[in-house]
Amino acid sequence: MKTTILTTKEVAEYLKLNEKTVLKMAQNKEIPAVKVANQWRFYLSAIDEYLQDKITRNTSHDFERIVTTGNTIMPLSRLIDALHINLDLKVKDRNSVLRELADISYSAGITVSAENLLIQLIKRESMLSTAVGGGVAIPHSRNPNDELFNNPGVIIGISKEGVEFSAPDREKVHLLFLVCAPDVVLHLKLLSKVAALLNTRGTYESFLGANTPDDVIKILLKHERLDLVTR
Repeated sequence: MKTTILTTKEVAEYLKLNEKTVLKMAQNKEIPAVKVANQWRFYLSAIDEYLQDKITRNTSHDFERIVTTGNTIMPLSRLIDALHINLDLKVKDRNSVLRELADISYSAGITVSAENLLIQLIKRESMLSTAVGGGVAIPHSRNPNDELFNNPGVIIGISKEGVEFSAPDREKVHLLFLVCAPDVVLHLKLLSKVAALLNTRGTYESFLGANTPDDVIKILLKHERLDLVTR
């Protein structure tokens, strides 16, 4: 797949920001960019990684608003069902966990190919671990597209023993959210929704205490009700 390079105008449209704001961010090195012949250029993959880092470390909805467009996306509770959830992952190493999550995605009809998805997930982890600390990882493809995914969705896995994931806090990962989306905009929206969910107090403990997939859906529904009240 070829690397996508964006102009300042395209990044501004993509992020729903003023073009002057994007220029200022590039000049201040607040956003990844390179200057070519006095013109700023942006790698889409770098913007994706930059936003993921910001989203997973921000407790507000600021970045969810940044990536929101006129297109809507269903709540997580509508994108996740029992087929998307494994509450007792038995595998013990990172790549085996990624394989199991990819297989679940394929069985649920989300990914076109479990093998190709696994390759993309491993490639992404080789660049930078998707573990965000606190026992959580959000594995995903570096280049989400409709050749890899049929539909958007999130796969949830829990490892009771924990898996080494090169997390920033060096702790094992127990809770995993595999984000699947057929395009970059949906991908970023799903990332922001998962991040908002994880930033809700007590959510991590609630997931680890879930006994059935229905318990997981109830956690998602509760979060969405609270989110509507607080907005």
